This record gives sequence, C-alpha cells and structure tokens, in this order.
Amino acid sequence: MKYTHGAQWVETVDGKRALKSGADGATNAEEVRWLTSKLVSMSASWKASGWAYIVDITKMAPAAPEVSAELVSLHKQLTAAGCKAMAFVEGYAFVLAAQAKEHQKQSAAAIQEGHFKTEADALKWIDTIVK
Repeated sequence: MKYTHGAQWVETVDGKRALKSGADGATNAEEVRWLTSKLVSMSASWKASGWAYIVDITKMAPAAPEVSAELVSLHKQLTAAGCKAMAFVEGYAFVLAAQAKEHQKQSAAAIQEGHFKTEADALKWIDTIVK
C-alpha cells in the first residue's frame, strides 16, 4: 500500500524487508517528520532482523536548511529502528545525491549507504545486506 502526505510518499517493497519513498518536488520539515514516523511504524516488525530503505530522489527538489536538519534526524531514527541499508535511486540528480551523502555524514548513523542510477540496481545491493 502506498501512503502520501504532501510531496512525500512511502510504500513497502514486495517480497523484501524494505520500504521505498520519494518526494515529488519540494518537501518541508513537517512532511519529513511524517515520513520518519511512517517509516518507523511500517518497519516495526523488522527491527530485530533488520530492513532496508530505498529513497527515490529522481523527482525531488534540493532540501532547504530546515528540511536538511529533519533528514539528518531521519537517518538517526531509522538506525534506531533497525534499518541496515539506505539505497538512493538518483538517476541524474547529482545535487541531491551530494545532499543525501552530507545528511548521512552529519547523522553519523550506522546505516550502510549506496547510490544507484536505477531501483533494480538498488534492490540487488539491498539483497546482499538484508537477507
């Protein structure tokens, strides 16, 4: 099932202990807090065994400073919720890829991070981490 709130959306990945989200255009801090809460609640049953998160940034606008702070918090909260891997589907969104890497660095979260051109590549990578 796909859930949406403002620019954000989130859904489960069939057949995997993984969630996928993205944003269409610009998002705000409140929408990121909603997303964080939704990811934590949707993954609750996987906390002990670990799970993965795919972020589709291909249609997302660069984050404003207040949104970046929430995204750093998201990384920390997902680590606490048992997330083992975060795969960014970038396409050609190079500016956003740089922002995503900085959010991970600032969060100091213990999540393996990968950056991919396609979702198929991200899913292959996730399979090596979350079995």
